[in-house]
Amino acid sequence: MKFFLIFLISVFLFPFCSGAHYITGIANDAFDSRSANDLKVVLWNSANGISDNLTDVIGVNGNSRADNVYLIDCEMLKISCEVNDVLSVKVLSYPYSYEVNLTVTGAGFDVASNITLNSIPSFSFVFVDDSFQFPVFPENEIDLFANATREVFCEAVIEELDGDTLQNITGKFFDNSVSFFQDSDDNNYHYTNQSCFLNSSYGGENETQVICGFQVLYNANYGNWNCTIKVEDNLSAINLGSDFTNVNQLLSIGINDSVDFGTFGGGIVTDEVEIGITNFGNTIVNLSLSGYGVSEGDGYSMVCSNGEIPIFYKKYNLTDSTFGVLSLSEFEQRYVNLTSSLVNKEFNLNPRQNEVFNEAVNSTYWRTYVPFGVSGSCSGNIVVGAVAS
Repeated sequence: MKFFLIFLISVFLFPFCSGAHYITGIANDAFDSRSANDLKVVLWNSANGISDNLTDVIGVNGNSRADNVYLIDCEMLKISCEVNDVLSVKVLSYPYSYEVNLTVTGAGFDVASNITLNSIPSFSFVFVDDSFQFPVFPENEIDLFANATREVFCEAVIEELDGDTLQNITGKFFDNSVSFFQDSDDNNYHYTNQSCFLNSSYGGENETQVICGFQVLYNANYGNWNCTIKVEDNLSAINLGSDFTNVNQLLSIGINDSVDFGTFGGGIVTDEVEIGITNFGNTIVNLSLSGYGVSEGDGYSMVCSNGEIPIFYKKYNLTDSTFGVLSLSEFEQRYVNLTSSLVNKEFNLNPRQNEVFNEAVNSTYWRTYVPFGVSGSCSGNIVVGAVAS
């Protein structure tokens, strides 16, 4: 450093004799190897405002003709510098650096404190999954829970070479095909966490572990999703790190636990019973339908205290409701027979989209014909399954 000062004095001796007052200093490269050379510095007197300023290019292409050095004659300000003026210097073309201040002396030049370019926080890795228990299998897949939330974790390790404290950390998890980082939240495609966990004691001296959790609802879109974590240091240098995963398709429905067809005598078609179907997954669903009395494939829809009701006497309509009393022939015309074997039927029930209430609900309509000679208490089973559209 002594050699450097002597060098400056010998090189700039002539200008000092000319009445100029030079401000010089060193701009160090950032710790992440970003070079200060060829960036601009700006000098101003804060008492007069930054609009009255001078600039120089750092390095050999500037006034100093030396690596990482700048040189500015503060006499060239519109309001020339004077002894005891407080001047400020900052790297102009690099937003993430501290400004330094110095007081003008009676010497021919003044040396400002070193400026070090700030390093932008860097990501060692980002990893997103629904479990942090290793080994993770299957990797890069999120399995949702029917009618519930699944916690998805996004972990990152950030290296901050300047040793600054990280701030304003935000994690976002979103459907990569329909959404972006800056979008507002929606249970179908976008989630935000602004209270991520920070572990500053993790790893090396300048490393920080960040974990952002997201409570992802069952109706989140299936497909490719993006987890992005945004971090900022105390100079507002921002960086983003991302990882990708697949949210798997979830087929699930909710249905009444039981239905009651009422009390009827033989030879009667029961009143219509409505059975609601709710989509508790994230894809359009059709239905698979079958039925049995006591055991699968027994050919009955109900087994009664006295007699049985054949499977084909329990019928359904998946689209239209019919009110009132029906004859057997009307019943057979307007409803479809239940069978002992599974039959897939088009239903096209969309997954939930509304944030306030669940609109992913549709009704099915059922009746039973009670043959003559059948009496007593009857019970049976309707098997309803979800099938991909």
